[in-house]
Amino acid sequence: MEKISRNQVNEWFKNNQFLMHYQLINELSTLLPNRKPGTYYATLHRLKKEGLIRNVRRGLYEAGSKREFEPAVSKELSGLFKKLRKSFPYLENLCVWNSRWLNEFTVQQALSSMVIIETERGTEESVFEYIKASYSRVFIDPTPKEINNYILGCKKCFVVRSLVTEAPVTSFDNVAIPRLEKILVDLVCEKDLFVSFQGEELRNIYHRALKDYDVSLSTLRRYARRRGKLEEIDKLIVTQGEGM
Repeated sequence: MEKISRNQVNEWFKNNQFLMHYQLINELSTLLPNRKPGTYYATLHRLKKEGLIRNVRRGLYEAGSKREFEPAVSKELSGLFKKLRKSFPYLENLCVWNSRWLNEFTVQQALSSMVIIETERGTEESVFEYIKASYSRVFIDPTPKEINNYILGCKKCFVVRSLVTEAPVTSFDNVAIPRLEKILVDLVCEKDLFVSFQGEELRNIYHRALKDYDVSLSTLRRYARRRGKLEEIDKLIVTQGEGM
């Protein structure tokens, strides 16, 4: 695939701050004529991943300088997700992630690994029993006492929770994972579960996430409002992001 430079991308936006999806496709077809349509869509995805363009909202783009958040999905996590999909084909909403993904944002590197499985309300018990058959240290909506006694310091554990409706979720390597916006909000909403990432570490996470990644503030705020934490998260955005 032909490399497209930042200067070439900036040239597209020299007269307009924003371009529509079809306008970018037109620019690509001029730069790379006689290619299959799929080539242009794949190139747009690569430009987003490299931080050369970013979504402002659906179908609208601007020149960017930040990366998309695409964490390393381990074979174990991918395998677990695919097994759950196969065993519970009726589940429309399901996502998985690993707390170790936060290590790139923190000063203290966590040695423990907490795999979070979020599923539709009402299916948590079934998913919990399924995972418990294959793994030890599996918990369902753990209480603060369980977190303190059994999860903190645990080398690897699994936590099953209900997925908030309309939570921002994406797909990477055919595995449904939370968007970075969702993780940032959940750290504030679930202080007991994510106790290791509070205080100064929470500020570090917000600072680095907003500085290095293409975080949609509208998505972040919308989910924060849904979870009743908009005011608290707005303060973190201002002090660690927009106010930098």
